[in-house]
Amino acid sequence: MSPLTAKAIQSKETVARILTASTQLFVAHGYHGTSIAAIAKATGLTKGALYAHFSSKEDLLLTLIKKFEVEFLDQLISEVQEAKGGALDKLQHYFNFAAIFAEENRELCLLATIISAEFSGADHDRFDSEFRRIYFKYARFLRRIVEVGKLQGVIDPDVDTHTVAYTIIAFHDGVLLQWQRSRDVLEGPLFVKTFRQLLFHGIEMKKG
Repeated sequence: MSPLTAKAIQSKETVARILTASTQLFVAHGYHGTSIAAIAKATGLTKGALYAHFSSKEDLLLTLIKKFEVEFLDQLISEVQEAKGGALDKLQHYFNFAAIFAEENRELCLLATIISAEFSGADHDRFDSEFRRIYFKYARFLRRIVEVGKLQGVIDPDVDTHTVAYTIIAFHDGVLLQWQRSRDVLEGPLFVKTFRQLLFHGIEMKKG
């Protein structure tokens, strides 16, 4: 292995370590409550070494926001679109994917929920606009499924598509936060199953 290749691999591993540590700190203390010094300490780096990879704390958070969009949302959209079946099948696939992803990437999901709330209507337009863009993309994807479900006669045509999409996101984010708070008394799979049952009974087209 050449020195250049080894250096590149080491740099990639360092970036991953910085992203992991910063995610944990942002979730635990919020963006404003986390300093570059704290992130550097958690990764065992000097502030100068950290700045060699990220120009600022803002740059670091923007990277994490993009990571959430690419690894969760874009992959979710891709997998659900390719899933077989009708609208309800695709919603089931959505919940399955989201549950598995949250189990394996809990803090990244919590980061999006917690930090988006921290900057909602706050003084940092760039973060707020990025989260708004991502959540609009998220809702647009869900709106399409709901509209197809209405056409297929499996989702109540009287429910407002736009509101349903954002309600599903709100349920998902709320379930994630409650699971974080109550992991010692909640069984994850059963919690997600109950969430799905409550949601589907509310939007499914009534038969007969």
